Amino acid sequence: MDLTTSAGLASLSRDVAELLQAERAEPGDGADRQRITYADGRIVELAFNRPPSTHVTISTVLPDDARTHGIEVPAITVYLPNRSRRGEPGAETPAQIPADQIHWRVEKAHTVALAELRKRTAP
Repeated sequence: MDLTTSAGLASLSRDVAELLQAERAEPGDGADRQRITYADGRIVELAFNRPPSTHVTISTVLPDDARTHGIEVPAITVYLPNRSRRGEPGAETPAQIPADQIHWRVEKAHTVALAELRKRTAP
């Protein structure tokens, strides 16, 4: 599968959502954006960098209140191989690369940011 197309990004986001046990993957706010939504309401966006489209920016979507309180989670950029390498010995699937990065670098920071927001906005 060619990952540099919108269809490739959609397929990739579905695979990432499955690996991360998220609730669903769906189109984002643009043709080259996909959203991964968790059951608890967390949202992570995948978007192509232009150029090259072999790099994907992974960012979180926080509530508007977070920006008001200065809470943010920095976006990261991940390189994706141009084509799926399934079947090659020792090769990760393309979805495993962003899934690992989301899990280790974004997901934990996202959870902490939302907890901080709840703490700051609690009555």
